[in-house]
Amino acid sequence: MDNSNNRKCVYLDYNGTTPINPSVLDAMLPYLTEHFGNPSSSHHFGNEPKRAVNQARLSLLHLIRHISSDDGDSGSVGEDSSSSIVFTGCGTESNNLAIRLSLLSSQQLKADADGLLHVVSTNIEHPAITQCLDSYSAQGGLTPKISITYVPVNEEGIVSTDDVMNAIRPNTALVTIMTANNEVGSIQPVFEIAKLCREKQVLFHTDAAQAVGKIDLRGLADPATGADMVTLVGHKFGAPKGIAALYIRPNCFNENGRTNPEDGGSVLLMGGGQELGRRGGTENVPYIVGMGRAAKMLLEKRDSAVGNVDGWNYNSKHMEAMRKRLLLNLLQGLGEGGSGEVTSIVRTNGPSDPKQRLPNTLSVGLKDIRSGVMLANIGNIVACSAGSACHSSSSQTMSYSAILKALCVPPEYAIGTLRLSVGPDTTEDDVDFAAAVIVEEAKKQLGS
Repeated sequence: MDNSNNRKCVYLDYNGTTPINPSVLDAMLPYLTEHFGNPSSSHHFGNEPKRAVNQARLSLLHLIRHISSDDGDSGSVGEDSSSSIVFTGCGTESNNLAIRLSLLSSQQLKADADGLLHVVSTNIEHPAITQCLDSYSAQGGLTPKISITYVPVNEEGIVSTDDVMNAIRPNTALVTIMTANNEVGSIQPVFEIAKLCREKQVLFHTDAAQAVGKIDLRGLADPATGADMVTLVGHKFGAPKGIAALYIRPNCFNENGRTNPEDGGSVLLMGGGQELGRRGGTENVPYIVGMGRAAKMLLEKRDSAVGNVDGWNYNSKHMEAMRKRLLLNLLQGLGEGGSGEVTSIVRTNGPSDPKQRLPNTLSVGLKDIRSGVMLANIGNIVACSAGSACHSSSSQTMSYSAILKALCVPPEYAIGTLRLSVGPDTTEDDVDFAAAVIVEEAKKQLGS
């Protein structure tokens, strides 16, 4: 379908990436020009970049910790905050680093009689987790070797805390579970799991890439009960691509008999000892500043108010309203016009309870529709993602998302699944237009 009326393409792929906020870009520009220095330099030109990098660490820490407002704008960075945030190049690197640190710290302590460590995860994790774990399995090329338990989620995409705890063994070195799923938006009980893992003296990591800016994460990195490691990704909340971070709870690799693998320096990128010796390579100051500014904007919105609602919840309510309107339009256009979430053609995937899913994410299956064909036809006027990769003419053999398989989505709906993710700037006009385009294309495929 061509954009014959020259209407601007509607963007409904905020889970894929977000546009750089203009304020973020403004914050970055001075560090591409005036403040170009290396933060590792001890002279004048290194001072401002070093300060800016440390301030960005503090802003990120505020997103996942309960920190008093007195610490927020002072510009001072305590030892805890400056040592717990490690900047990386992407979420994949952060996840890989978390896994490697966990395994190396536990290999002398927890390996079983076969020399294997054990990791617990779920069956809906991002490939940055699953492929990394597989590389340490018996068939992979990395050491130390591990066995893996992928705990299945329920049909709404949520894992049971009890099932996770029951999967832990004496040789379990790590539990890693995403905070929120990128495809269906299901929110996992990571706060509870983190607390229980701490009690069992097992390291816990969560990939929070999709959750930042959509749900409140304060306390996720609580020193007493929170996660030991948290992955944060800049381009998911208004910063540029190519910058991410890993929160590492101070001293977590020195506790309970573990041996800190970082005592000898970086374990992934060896080099000049940047990032407090944890990651070699000169820091990408402009992008770090951008990520810090994006985090600070979220904090400012969280602390502001629109009427009787804080700014963050106002954003969440707006995104939930846009999601609801989008779904209703699809139901009315392809279903019986009711207000439910299932018709003969339209089926939503993921949690039905809004409290258990991201407010912006709509995974919707359209029965007997090929989502790949739809995206090819509408991609110039509606930007969204598919939940399937179509390689076969049969709905029984056609390949589709492993996430949808884990949720037991019927194949006839899975092959026609679209992931529609709205943002804080998505308008009613956007969702009305997008729904009309999707309905029109679906009817063409159905021959109606």
